[in-house]
Amino acid sequence: MATSPGFTAVALLSLTLGIGVATSAYSELNGFIGRDVPGAFKPGELVSMEAPIAYPDYRRYRERTDLFAGTLAYAAPVPLGVTSGGQTERVWGHLITPSYFSTLGVHPALGSFFSQEEEQTGRSPNVVVSYRYWQNHLGSDPKAIGKALRVNGQTCTIIGVGPREFQGASPMVYGADLWLPVSVEGRVAPELADQTLERHDRAIFHMEGRLRAGVSSARAEAALDAVARQLEQENGDPGRDQKGRRVRLLPGGKLLPIRQQDLPVVTGFMTLLGGMILVIACSNVVNMTLARAADRRKEIAIRLALGAGRGRLIRQLLTESMLVAAGAGVLGFLMATWLMSFGSREKLPTPMPMTFNFAPDARVLWFTIALTVFTGLLFGLVPALQSTRPDLTPALKEDGHVQLRRHRRWNLRNLLVLSEVAGSLALLMIMGFMVIGHRSMVGLDVGFDPARLALISVDPIRDGYSGERAADFMPKLLDRVKSMPSVTAASYADTVPMTMMGQPRVTFAADVPGGTKSVYVGTKHSVGRDFLNTMGIPILRGRGFRKEDEANGSMAVIVSEKLAQLCWKGEDPLGRRMELGAEGIATFAVTAGVADRSPHLTGKPQILEVVGVAKNVRDGLVLVAADAPPVLYLPLHPADYARPGLLGVTLIMRGTPGADVLSAVRREIAAMDASLTPFNARLMPDEIADLLFPIQVALYTYGCIGIFGLILASAGLAGVTAYSVTQRRKEIGIRVALGARNADVMGLVMKEGAALILAGVVIGMAGALAGIRVLAAVLAQISRTSGTSTSDPMLLVGTPLILAALALLACYLPARQSMRIDPIVALRDE
Repeated sequence: MATSPGFTAVALLSLTLGIGVATSAYSELNGFIGRDVPGAFKPGELVSMEAPIAYPDYRRYRERTDLFAGTLAYAAPVPLGVTSGGQTERVWGHLITPSYFSTLGVHPALGSFFSQEEEQTGRSPNVVVSYRYWQNHLGSDPKAIGKALRVNGQTCTIIGVGPREFQGASPMVYGADLWLPVSVEGRVAPELADQTLERHDRAIFHMEGRLRAGVSSARAEAALDAVARQLEQENGDPGRDQKGRRVRLLPGGKLLPIRQQDLPVVTGFMTLLGGMILVIACSNVVNMTLARAADRRKEIAIRLALGAGRGRLIRQLLTESMLVAAGAGVLGFLMATWLMSFGSREKLPTPMPMTFNFAPDARVLWFTIALTVFTGLLFGLVPALQSTRPDLTPALKEDGHVQLRRHRRWNLRNLLVLSEVAGSLALLMIMGFMVIGHRSMVGLDVGFDPARLALISVDPIRDGYSGERAADFMPKLLDRVKSMPSVTAASYADTVPMTMMGQPRVTFAADVPGGTKSVYVGTKHSVGRDFLNTMGIPILRGRGFRKEDEANGSMAVIVSEKLAQLCWKGEDPLGRRMELGAEGIATFAVTAGVADRSPHLTGKPQILEVVGVAKNVRDGLVLVAADAPPVLYLPLHPADYARPGLLGVTLIMRGTPGADVLSAVRREIAAMDASLTPFNARLMPDEIADLLFPIQVALYTYGCIGIFGLILASAGLAGVTAYSVTQRRKEIGIRVALGARNADVMGLVMKEGAALILAGVVIGMAGALAGIRVLAAVLAQISRTSGTSTSDPMLLVGTPLILAALALLACYLPARQSMRIDPIVALRDE
């Protein structure tokens, strides 16, 4: 190895990148679906409901003690305004049942958790804080237990500190720093106002249970599904006669619960990428090892002649390959550690912090070790077996390694190169499909004018306001903002398009032609009457909202073009009636709500009348869809100020050119009430750029992976061509001695490479098209991004041409060496 530094360096680099990419892919998957909830006891016994449920339904489900040893329910995500040192900070938490911690099997680091009696006694102002909050905000004070904490303007008492690293039952998406019991009053937690715990149409609670010994997840799912159907009959649910599952259980105790049957779908894409890169790298090193073995034939022949056993030589050669693989494994693991640690530090542009931990753990380390051993055997065994079978007599001659033997076009080395070219082209084209598809998203028209739009959120309820005081304050604030010289238009909304989380998803039934009703799913925004004008979203038909539409009980609704076409197929939608049903919150990575699983109305529907049709807009993560989503705009009522959403109430302003609108609005709010804390201030162009950041990262990632595979394949083709020239040196010398010209020799060498390239291009294109169709069939993200790129002529023609050009160049460089072969030297033999 020391005497072949070029081989060692290239082999080490190739395998390092291959193992590093594969380890990174596995580490990312492990971070998403492999890690257990920190501190949970026997997490494998836990199951969780796929969709949120209403609290009365939870009460019925927990009665099935024949299925569960314990159950819990929690509402999440829950924003909390926590006041400390005169400043109010927005903290995320859970509203939980007293059985929450005991079912998970976690124990407090300090103090105690909620008692089982708290649900019955009610009105408890007690709160449990996370270990992280205790460290960062309470200074790790050992006497923090019993101290007061002001939450949403109400005084609560700290009774316990959670265990280290514990961030709740769903820490990746719904991380929590505070836990309040479901028995608190609505003035402490607005989510519990309006008799939420007694309403069957408020599906905001996530449920988990610990299965009893011998009870399977399938059995529990079937039993709970029967209970759910019984509840629908008892409550007169409009969708009670629809077919389909009502309850689906996921493995609990995970950072991100995913159904077992969905694991192949989730892991397939990353496994394909990592596996293809590793196979290309190994094929490259195998060819290099075979070429190097030709230079060592005489050495191996001498060892065999002196009595060395073939098994001993194979062990020696495998030891060399394992040393290279071990070095690559160490470097690949370090590479993956650096990449994944960097990825874990990246923050998604969401108001609610999402925690990702992709850093390799013990499971990833063992994966890397196993992958390293497999890689060492994969690229070392075949060359070791082949190089220890030389013919001793010609091999012991001085130039024995250039013996004349019958040339075979489809030998092992050529088949390896063929697989490299085909695999590289398939990988490059799949990455090209993804890159072009993602680039098309970046240039999409969002449907409104984001220039000079500024957004800032306020949440008077969580700053201690009553509902009446908030309803009185918010219109006054809007009037003050509209009168500012730097503001040309302003309005309110509970949620805004092009944000990554917080868009409510609703089911609704539309009065369609023929007198029938169909159920759909759409995105809902509650907005002020000037919202569409402020955002620059034109009204295409009908009218916008008026002042009378903002009164409580108004029936007016404005729909998007997409929704109007979906429901009424080109007929006039104005005056049509709609029934609004179940509602859930769409968030990053997890889309909550029955509406997204099996659309059907729940509870008492709200009757609405269409008064206008607005232009389509892109909406958050739905940006990746081929079409804009169906959207409903409802007027923001005074009662809505008392029930703020996850993002409070967002104030949208369009400023004059060059004006610092956000700073001016902050000063205006402070002048009106210094105790009100605005948050999440941003400019709409920055919001869109942050939303597109993951897409930009995907562009660079896919592009780098494709280029890396291309370089590896070209290097492998150059290596096998150089090896072929070495093996055919005597043949070439004879041809030159018989009068062959340089062009003849060049054509002889290039012909073999061209045949391999042509065959590899044909197989690679077929593999790429088949692979992207298979992936698109099971992964919605790939289906959306590749749908506009699989027929792109530049990709279908340009990619094979680029690969062929680079591959031919890789063949040309060693082929030039064949023209310098001296026939006298090549023909000399002992």
